[in-house]
Amino acid sequence: MLEPFSLFTSALYVVQGLLGLAEQRVLTGDQRSRAQPAASVHLGSSIAFLVAGIASASWVWLHGLPTAWYPTILSLGLLVSILVQGWLYRSIGVSGSPILERAWTRLH
Repeated sequence: MLEPFSLFTSALYVVQGLLGLAEQRVLTGDQRSRAQPAASVHLGSSIAFLVAGIASASWVWLHGLPTAWYPTILSLGLLVSILVQGWLYRSIGVSGSPILERAWTRLH
């Protein structure tokens, strides 16, 4: 039961990393300059989460769980990602994801 949860959480890491990289492309130069160092930390954490998600899923798929605490560790990592994302949003002065805001404006 813990292995499927760990694989799912690893997939969330990959999605979080890809969304973070997409958000970096959407930010304007003005937003990026106002949000330093949050924008740089967000970019670094997005890359780290993408790589960690791929590595984690590969490891669990090929070798199983390294420890029974692994799902807990993965969950705490997602908390770090959420905190970094919130810091970036506060720094650029938006209430939510710039990608979602852009999609919302195009739909309406």
